[in-house]
Order: sequence, then structure tokens, then C-alpha cells
Amino acid sequence: MARILIAKVGTDAHDMGVTVVTRWLGEAGHEVRYLGLYNTPARVAEAAREFKADVIGLSFLGAEPVYMSGRVLQEMEARGLDATPLVVGGVITPEMAEELRALGIQAVFTPGTARDAIVDGIAAVVTGDRRNAPPGQRINPGGPAQASKA
Repeated sequence: MARILIAKVGTDAHDMGVTVVTRWLGEAGHEVRYLGLYNTPARVAEAAREFKADVIGLSFLGAEPVYMSGRVLQEMEARGLDATPLVVGGVITPEMAEELRALGIQAVFTPGTARDAIVDGIAAVVTGDRRNAPPGQRINPGGPAQASKA
């Protein structure tokens, strides 16, 4: 199973949803580390490097997901984590989802996404097998660097 690092970035203090998702992924057999609230992009990238994360997940309720995800990607690149997939969940508009995918975000999970769709979507990201992605979930190929160059 995968090593998954999950974090809230910025000043967003709403973490009920992300704690539930963290539990779901752990119950599915993944090794999950939740960094908690108020993380900087640098802290997320450094923690992912130290944890040797297979995938990084960010949760947003309103803390500028496109901007903050871009900053996390920059910090990941600075640490040689270009190939580590980054996924995002939370209150994301369709327009933001397209911007996030253009940045290289591997998957975007919006409110109401079912448990199995999240677990299966993360599995598809980790394995790179988009055929196993849940219906309606677009999984970008490769890691962030590959997706942004596609």
C-alpha cells in the first residue's frame, strides 16, 4: 500500500472532512500521516520528503487552492519531488479544478465525493493506472512535472 501525506495549507482551520478522509485511507490499508492545520508549502514538501510519501494530498475549504497548490508544487520541485503525485480535495469550483489539473495536480476531489471514489482515485494515482479511476474522476498521467508538460 501507499505512504500518503495529507495536510492543510495556509490559515484554513476546517479539518473535519480531511480527518475523515485520512481515516478512510488508513482503513483501506495505506500508511497515512496527517500534518494537521496551518502548514506552509515548504513544511508540506519537507515532510513529504522525510516521510518518503508516494502521494501528497492537500485539503482546502477556502484558502486559495490554486495558488497554494502551485506553491506546494514549487517546494516539491526544489526538493526533488517532481515525480510525487499531488492530489487536492475540498471546496473546489469546476474552474479551479481545471486550473489545478493544468498545474499538474493528479486528481481533484470535491464535496460529496464518495468514500470508494476517493480510495479508488488515490489508488489510481499511486499506480498510475487511470483505467481504475472512479467514473467522472480524471487522473492526470505521471507526476506533477509530467502532467504540467503534457
